[in-house]
Amino acid sequence: MGLKIEWGTNARGIDVLVVQKSRGKISIAELQEEMSRNYNYTGAWAVVFKVSDESYQGWGAEPKGDALELYSVDDWAVCPICTVAFSGIEFCPHCGERIKANQ
Repeated sequence: MGLKIEWGTNARGIDVLVVQKSRGKISIAELQEEMSRNYNYTGAWAVVFKVSDESYQGWGAEPKGDALELYSVDDWAVCPICTVAFSGIEFCPHCGERIKANQ
């Protein structure tokens, strides 16, 4: 089953790329493959998530599908966490080496 990808906004009004799968979990490899088919999705992306005890749902059935909110983290984009603009993500700020992207 394929992925459904569409633009949306999160609870704070920040633009996000919403990725949904009707059955099963979304894998990184599957996400990269699907996004590489559309030039509008090129660049760096981040997923922000929180893990807490409240997320425990008991012994009930697990959800059949999966959904992710992806945030663009290209140069000069606003950070979805602190709202400061990135000054560049092409080189590692610690070692200076070029950051390698999976192609």
